[in-house]
Amino acid sequence: MEPQERIGLASLTKMAFDGVDLQPLRNELLSKVFTGKDADGIFMDLSVIDQLQGNRAAGLAWQDEALKRQRIFSTKKTDGARTKLLVFAEPSHIGGNTPIEFLLQGADVEILTYYLNVESDEQIDLPAHDVAFCAAPADSVKAEAFQNKVRALTAAVGTKVVNLPNGQVDLERDSLEAMFAGQPGLTLPKTQRFDRWELEDAAAEDSLAALGDYPYVVRPVGSHAGEGLVLIESRDALSDYLFERNEVAFFVSEYIRYATREDGFYRKYRVIFVDGQPFPCHMAIADQWDLWYLNARMEEFAEKRAEEAAWMDSFERRFVTRHESGFGALTDAIDLDYFGVDCAEDPDGNLVVFEADNALIVHDMDDEEVFPYKSKHMKRIFDAFEALLEKNRRAETSEDTTDKTPTRRLS
Repeated sequence: MEPQERIGLASLTKMAFDGVDLQPLRNELLSKVFTGKDADGIFMDLSVIDQLQGNRAAGLAWQDEALKRQRIFSTKKTDGARTKLLVFAEPSHIGGNTPIEFLLQGADVEILTYYLNVESDEQIDLPAHDVAFCAAPADSVKAEAFQNKVRALTAAVGTKVVNLPNGQVDLERDSLEAMFAGQPGLTLPKTQRFDRWELEDAAAEDSLAALGDYPYVVRPVGSHAGEGLVLIESRDALSDYLFERNEVAFFVSEYIRYATREDGFYRKYRVIFVDGQPFPCHMAIADQWDLWYLNARMEEFAEKRAEEAAWMDSFERRFVTRHESGFGALTDAIDLDYFGVDCAEDPDGNLVVFEADNALIVHDMDDEEVFPYKSKHMKRIFDAFEALLEKNRRAETSEDTTDKTPTRRLS
């Protein structure tokens, strides 16, 4: 199956982030569909554009249409690219898989993305590649089946697949909390998963005592970036919430007040681990607990940006030093070469981990005049990621037979 070319997620997202009107490009792509050349690659780009414009259903419909005939797509194709990277991805919305294109925008790497159908018995010849990467979300309901299929497809050719764990890695919120229960210096909110009827019964019976007292943080299973996320203060509020939602399963977590004692502001950090090494990605500061980078409006507050810059610049000697044992526990337990966490510090100095994920967004799209301190730190992540691929690429082609197992490290 010959890969079809596409513009790709990173380039289109950058255009939207910079305020470019994507509608003329969308119209141009639609007109090219009728030529029949690389139509499925065009459908994939239309899928991204429609999702960026807020129409996920239409975007996923374009993707479905493309994947009926084509499964492999090429991004950043250049003559003689130094490295060909085969990415195994799950058909999903634009935030579902590891954002690999953002991590390799400046690298001499052609990205060949294979959208696996785990339900199909179809066997295809994999395109020529130097190294592979498993980008499917680790918290997907299909994760285990997906990973097993990747192993089966690559076993015959001996491909090293980066970020393909040795066993199952369960990063769901309730499993993650159980994994690190009792770990000194590391706190995860107590979390339980409920089907709708179970949570309706719990609301009626007021039987959530294992999570402590109200308030609770409630979110639909599978949601991210605050979608459906609420702080529930009472049994009546929980009943009202369920009446307004149509999801079938929910996570209920204890509420951890992580505001800083000195000023009452909440600070949430995104830390990315590449081959066991932690890197700062961003720091959000706001006066609200339901915090992520976009709603912190960091671009509006010079003093917040100054604090973020200081945190990033001192990350290794201060933040990593304070939380070395917690970071070590995370990298030891989470069997992935690449993942990230959203975290905070509670008033007692413990590292509070809200989420661990291999698909957290990492990018260098921010305005350099507003965020002049960010680019160098993003480049360190990108360089480390490229080095991770290169290490495994060399391990595949080298005649050296010594152990090439990635080393977990914190400095």
